Amino acid sequence: MASSRVETQITWSGASSVTVNSATLLASDAFTFNAEDWDADLQVHVDNQGTPASGDVVDVYIAYTTGDILGDSGSDYATTEHADYLGRIDTVAANTPGEDPASRGFRIRTAPLGFKVLVSCPQAASRNIVVRARVCTHRSQ
Repeated sequence: MASSRVETQITWSGASSVTVNSATLLASDAFTFNAEDWDADLQVHVDNQGTPASGDVVDVYIAYTTGDILGDSGSDYATTEHADYLGRIDTVAANTPGEDPASRGFRIRTAPLGFKVLVSCPQAASRNIVVRARVCTHRSQ
């Protein structure tokens, strides 16, 4: 069986990055798995736009969908409060781990139809943080 590696940029309102400037949880555009995808990783890159200080972190969540669970012809994603927590990326170099810019990979499930990436930066009101994400899947051919 042949396979390939497929890389896809995650977008926010069509843009390849989002600048987080408040403590609000921001959601990416929807990503849909191909039926032949059998393994996936999500890479998240963050870049603090100021001098990082204590508390300059990015919390990363994933809201999966299995389709139209409500029967209203939509893709119903996990609600914000019930999205899966993937992890935290710290931009303070003095912390372990911590660096700016920083990049971290997360293993994600491929059984759902798709997902949205959710990010939150508690200190973003004082120091904006630019977030980018990319998903890489192994696909059967």
